[in-house]
Formats: sequence, C-alpha cells, structure tokens
Amino acid sequence: MKDYKRVLWIMILAIMISSVSGCTKTTSVGGLSNTKNVEKVENSELSITVEGDMYPLKVKDFLKKETILENKPEKVAVLSGTPLNIWYDLGGKSVCTSDVSDNVKLIPEYEEEIRSLPTIGPVYSIDMESVIPHKPDLIIAQVGTQSTQAKKLREMGFNVITTHIRGYDDVVSTYKAFGKILEREELAETKIKELEKHKEEIISKLPEENKSVVILYITSKTLAVKLDNSIAGDISKILRLKNIASDLPPDTIGSETTPLDIEYIVDKNPDYILVTSMISSNEEAVKAIEEEFATNPVWNGVKAIQEGRVIHLPQEYFLYNAGPYYHQAIEYMARSIYPEVYGEVNKQDEK
Repeated sequence: MKDYKRVLWIMILAIMISSVSGCTKTTSVGGLSNTKNVEKVENSELSITVEGDMYPLKVKDFLKKETILENKPEKVAVLSGTPLNIWYDLGGKSVCTSDVSDNVKLIPEYEEEIRSLPTIGPVYSIDMESVIPHKPDLIIAQVGTQSTQAKKLREMGFNVITTHIRGYDDVVSTYKAFGKILEREELAETKIKELEKHKEEIISKLPEENKSVVILYITSKTLAVKLDNSIAGDISKILRLKNIASDLPPDTIGSETTPLDIEYIVDKNPDYILVTSMISSNEEAVKAIEEEFATNPVWNGVKAIQEGRVIHLPQEYFLYNAGPYYHQAIEYMARSIYPEVYGEVNKQDEK
C-alpha cells in the first residue's frame, strides 16, 4: 500500500509539473510573432514541419500526414502557385505545376521558367494522370483544392506533402520546411529575416488609433465576408485593425468566410470596407462590387461606402498568398488605410 501511494504521488506531481510547463510555452499570436518566437511555436500549430538535421527527414504536413524522405528529392512536382514560388525562391525546381494565373505574383528571375512548366490543369481540378508520367519522388499539393488528389496519389505510393499557406506564419513555416528539404536552411533563414524586417518596419509606424474593417469577398456567384483566418484577415491583425466579423461563425468548419449580413455591417459601422475577390480580374471585381452597391439600397446604410472608404485589395496579394512578397501585401493594406503615414498606394507595385 505504501508503494502504491508513493507511485500515485509521483504521478500527480508529474502531471502538475507538465501542466505548469505547458502554460509557459510561447505561441504565435496573429502575424505579430518574430522569427525567434517561431521556433517556440508548438508543432501542431505550424502548417508544416520537418524533423531531422540531415536525410532521412520526417515531414509532417498540415493534415498531420507523415512522410519519410530517405534522400533529397530530385524530381519534385509542386502543384500550386504559392508553394511553387517559395520553392523556387530557395533554388528548387518543379517538373510540372497547375495552370498559373496571370494574377499570381511570381519571382521575376524564375517567371519565364515557371510559366513554361508542363501544366496539369487548373489548381482546383488537377489531372492526376498528367502528374504520374513525370514520376516525381516528391509531390507538394495544396490543402483543400487538391486534398482528394493528394490522398489518391499517396495511396498510389508517391511521397506527398500538403501545404496550407494562408497567413504570415504559414509562409515562415513553409520557408523553414522547404529550406530543410532543399538543404538551403541558411538561405531560408535569410529570406525569413528579410520578411520579418520589412513587417516590423511597417508595424513600428502604426498609429495608436484603432480602425475597424469588414472584409467582403466577391466571386462570380456569391458575396460573403472574410474571417481572421483569411489572408486579408491575417494582415488586418498584423496591422492591428479590428475585423468586425472576427467573432462570427464560419460557413463550415475551417472556412475563412461567413455569410453576408448587411444589417450587421450597418450596425457595427466599420471605418473601412475591404474588398477581396475571385473573379477573372481585379478590374472586373471592382465593377462587380460597385454594381452591387449601386443596385442594392440596403448598402446605403453603410457609412464607409457612402463616404468613399472602400478599398479594393488586388488578387496577387489577397487571393493568392504572395509568399515571398507577403510584406508587400502588408504594406499595400497599410498604405490604403494610413496613406498619411505610409504614402499613397503605388499602383506600379501591383503586378
């Protein structure tokens, strides 16, 4: 009995110690964490991690699927634009990719090469039969639009990792992971430090005042509102803007949108209306939202619209994660909200 009590007390003490240590761990908050804090973020909160200092490496992706890479992959198929951009920024190559939209902001020195890659169809509907003949020893797919194909390719025996690059912290963790896979860790750290430097320079100039926003999302068929887990939502948090939809429930579990409620927007009276889009072009998106405002009288109650405080966010920054150019997306929104601090938006910066 004494031995039993001794063991019981040891177990209770161990649980208490682990609980205390768990509360002291540093986690990332929004997009404001610096590169030092990134190392302390729990692996479960990162979109992708790589274990090991040299090959073989164990990759755990966003879906928590583990892939063992015995050797550095020589033939890689990166199936969507944002990871492709980061991959090439670290010196990687791809044997094929999905159709690259004109609104993806590509790295200039690799743009011609990327656009000449064999294509496997639209990013949201890739043709697996076009991937297989390339015999890649690693496939990098995108969560959501390519999850089903990624699962099938994994079942066929391919090494597949899925990426989820929505916000700043996702960009950082992807650079770290790709840096290890490509054996370019020092270059990856340099890229991360450059991003962090630009981000902190912008944050350091933020006014004390707090502005509120609502982020509208328009497609060819629907109009919804973006939540904090979207690109625009993440950048709004970085700039300490209050997204009035932050506490609203998503359409579905994990979704980055919530249904449109104009009366709610009128009641909350946001300082600015931010507009993101998934339409054929930025120009068409502007026309579509202006037509919506003009034909639906309910919008007359939104002061930001009546007073001209509507900001159109370009697709190359806010539909597709800009990856290497994420700091430019942050600066674009900062200039749009606080032109007196950062200067007017330079349209030449857009693609």
